Amino acid sequence: MISNLLRTETAQNHKTLESLMFVNEIMNNTLSTDQYKKLLTINYIIHQKLENTLANSLDSTIAGQLGMKDRLKLGALEQDLNYWNISTLTLPELSFELFIPEKNIAEVLGALYVLEGATLGGNVIKRHLLANPNFKNHEDGLNYYGVYGEELSAKWKIFLSVLNKHVTEADYERCINSANFTFNNLTKLSEQIA
Repeated sequence: MISNLLRTETAQNHKTLESLMFVNEIMNNTLSTDQYKKLLTINYIIHQKLENTLANSLDSTIAGQLGMKDRLKLGALEQDLNYWNISTLTLPELSFELFIPEKNIAEVLGALYVLEGATLGGNVIKRHLLANPNFKNHEDGLNYYGVYGEELSAKWKIFLSVLNKHVTEADYERCINSANFTFNNLTKLSEQIA
């Protein structure tokens, strides 16, 4: 199944990205609000550049199976940017060429695997942020992390089911490459904004 291959074939890029995204600070409840703002900025830029393109690249059947309109996270990120007074007009231009998947189901689902996987960790991140004294009374600025709420596990299972059903073995490599290139987008952006 492609979902198992994706996990193993993207593991190194996932680890590299985590090292840049303040995972230790999140987990030991010491993340600063400035570091959090960097995380929001990175996630906003990636979603702003990719989310609609990916959603519009899916045919209506697959988009319906995924419940794609309920997976869009840009609105939650915009709420968070507003809360923390981060203007989208002041965000940096990319200093690298962004990878955008071709309109191919394997490539699109490979990129979505990265964005959906980031959401999967969101509930854990939000729990740690709420336990962090730096975020006391700031729950209104934590919309992106925890965006799926109680539906998180169900949405992830649906995503994996659609992924495994629609990516054929002939397209495994395209799917894996797309996921790794999407991880690279996030890594390069993290390095640029750090």
